Amino acid sequence: TLEDFKKTLKYAYLYAKTVTLGRTHWPETNRVMLRNRRIGCSVSGVAQFIALHGVEVLREWLEEGYKAIQEYDRQYSDWFCVPRSVKTTSVKPSGTVSLLAGATPGMHWPESRFYIRRVRLAKTSDLLPSLRDAGYEIEPAVDGPDTTVVVSIPVDAGQGIRTNKEVSMWEQLSLAAFLQRHWADNQVSCTVTFDPKVE
Repeated sequence: TLEDFKKTLKYAYLYAKTVTLGRTHWPETNRVMLRNRRIGCSVSGVAQFIALHGVEVLREWLEEGYKAIQEYDRQYSDWFCVPRSVKTTSVKPSGTVSLLAGATPGMHWPESRFYIRRVRLAKTSDLLPSLRDAGYEIEPAVDGPDTTVVVSIPVDAGQGIRTNKEVSMWEQLSLAAFLQRHWADNQVSCTVTFDPKVE
């Protein structure tokens, strides 16, 4: 629900803002961080969301979410006695983080609806017994068979999802502009995929 989304944004905001309260090893970085308090609460799974709910619902959620983050920033910056963040939202490429949640990365469409995700693990990993019990294919890594295994995990990006081969470069660029307008006050990460012979 939209309320769950805003609640999730609150925790993402609090984590990001709290990170700006710490110090780094570089005085120059600390000076900029103390002044700007820049954070980047990001969205992922955008292509999946559009497939399920449509672009107008996405616009509503992004705008409502952005307003919520601005309110959180006003409230918690005052509470922390620090400046408000000069930037608060972005769309990251989000490879690993989104994959862990089963979401498409950032604003990108998947290469395929169905694919195999291969993950390398130490042969001594505590995860291996559970993965074996669940029936995942596990094999020795070619370049380190004594210490490393590769687990093959089948993935379904979701019903109704289009792949990047089905989305024109113009639609990809349009979505990047849409996200910049309705969500991101930082940058939108966008790798446009296209066939130069067709587009």
